[in-house]
Amino acid sequence: MRYLLIVLVSFMTLSSVFDFDPGPAPGLKIKNALLYLVVMLMMLRVTIDRSYRIQLPSIPAIFSVLIGYAMLTFVALWMFQPILHYDFIANGMLLKSTLIDQMLLFLVFFYALRTDADAVLLLKALLAACALSHAVAVLDAVGIMHFGDIEQKADGRVQGMVGEANQYGAFVAMTLPAIASMIACTRGFWRLFWLGATAVTGLALVMTVSRGAFVGTVAAILLGMFLFRRYVPTRKLLMLGGAFVGCAILAIAVTFALGFEDLILGRLLGGAHTGADLEGVSSGRLEIWTNAIAVMWEKPLTLLTGYGWSAYLAMPFRLATHNHYLAHWFNLGVIGVTCAVLLFVTPVRIARGATLVASPDVRPLLIGFVVGTLAVAIAVFFVDLYLPWHYYWAYAGAMMRIAVNQTERVPVPVVAPRTRAVRGKKRDAHGWTTVTSRESLSR
Repeated sequence: MRYLLIVLVSFMTLSSVFDFDPGPAPGLKIKNALLYLVVMLMMLRVTIDRSYRIQLPSIPAIFSVLIGYAMLTFVALWMFQPILHYDFIANGMLLKSTLIDQMLLFLVFFYALRTDADAVLLLKALLAACALSHAVAVLDAVGIMHFGDIEQKADGRVQGMVGEANQYGAFVAMTLPAIASMIACTRGFWRLFWLGATAVTGLALVMTVSRGAFVGTVAAILLGMFLFRRYVPTRKLLMLGGAFVGCAILAIAVTFALGFEDLILGRLLGGAHTGADLEGVSSGRLEIWTNAIAVMWEKPLTLLTGYGWSAYLAMPFRLATHNHYLAHWFNLGVIGVTCAVLLFVTPVRIARGATLVASPDVRPLLIGFVVGTLAVAIAVFFVDLYLPWHYYWAYAGAMMRIAVNQTERVPVPVVAPRTRAVRGKKRDAHGWTTVTSRESLSR
């Protein structure tokens, strides 16, 4: 099964980077066929294997609520047609290709994998594909060569395999901690490979000049240091923070040397040059958000229910919402925005809990997942995402497999706050304390 998933990842990358995914019609592509083949094989396994049990039902349950409510509002729009120019066929296909396919990707990458070795192998293939796409974007930006759909925006900002610069920036912010975590889990040549991949990913992030991605990356690293402060020595946290600052300075210096100085300074200081008002600092997002909320206030019931699936795109707004949570609130009301938040909170909570009992071989991967998820969760406050969600939920499915395997392997210990006695305990190769739950309770 893992090899089918690797082939699926390959075609996802080929389709995005090189615009190669032959198929008879839109939505009928090789990657879709592979996804549905794996789903059918999983269903066959469930029917044959009587010992098969459902694991981690919370994330599929949240998805089911979100999809069910989206379908309900879609049917309501179809029956009452309160919105002019609402394309039911196109929006029905959009519902399938976004929410439904995202849930299926999570399910196949979680349930089709059983062992940590399978999940790590798949993660290496997925993250290597992402690193390859970042390298292609950087090569295109410096003018060495051009690939497929990857191109620069008219203003010089780098775009990648998932679309325009802000979307791509959020995607790179998600993959940067994941790729960097591979450095701690490999040796020899592969460690050098992941070091190079991390450097290229950091360079691609700077070249996007996406302020939302910058804020998401920095805030996620600070939050990650706070979340894991009790379990990682302070000296190690400071070393990691210093390494991040050093890498950021190096990436910015290289980007300046490649001729992006005016673009970066113009984007970062543009708000100050326009009077430092909120409208200028937010690049017009504040006006977009207030207009969307004002339309909801015209019919106060929509503050609770939303206007219906993908209704925002059918209305005469000039620009997209530039806010993932606002888009869910506008379209699907309180249920939509609540599910959108829970779909970030739940994986982070599960992965963070698994780090307490995880083996040293996979613990850095779990930490990288938490930081990457926090980065994209913050970044999407400033941008709408479309294609990147497929990669995120494939990544989340594999990481949740590792997290569940770790938590089911041993009971979760009770970890005490760091004290002088705990600091004196023996630590493993990654600097984590080996204090037991009995010892921690007795302190």
